[in-house]
Amino acid sequence: KMTKIDFQPMPKRFMVWDRYEHRFHRQCSESGYSNVYTFFELEHLFNGAYDDREVMLIQSTNLFDKDDKEIFEGSIVDYDEWGGWRGVVVFSDGYFVLKDKEGNEAFLKGAPHQKLLGHFLSNPYLLEV
Repeated sequence: KMTKIDFQPMPKRFMVWDRYEHRFHRQCSESGYSNVYTFFELEHLFNGAYDDREVMLIQSTNLFDKDDKEIFEGSIVDYDEWGGWRGVVVFSDGYFVLKDKEGNEAFLKGAPHQKLLGHFLSNPYLLEV
């Protein structure tokens, strides 16, 4: 007998950067503190609307690094395949890519080739190394 397989994509996940306090929002749940929100949680947090002059929503790539850390737009990532090549995750032409400070781009693969170092909003100095 054939059964239907329902594809359930990973739900969109976001981090929220507070432009005034220069930090990521955190929420408390049964499993502890997290700075990652689903659409439903964002709607609850902002009562259906938010002011983009006060906060910035940062989308997950739905990829994880070799240490199982979630990679978001703006994440700073080392690319092990190329001897420690470092870039920031940007959305370009419909894809998330790594872009270094000279503007060179590399395909964002996730584990096991990439290691998340931090986020450019909270750790901009990581791009200078």
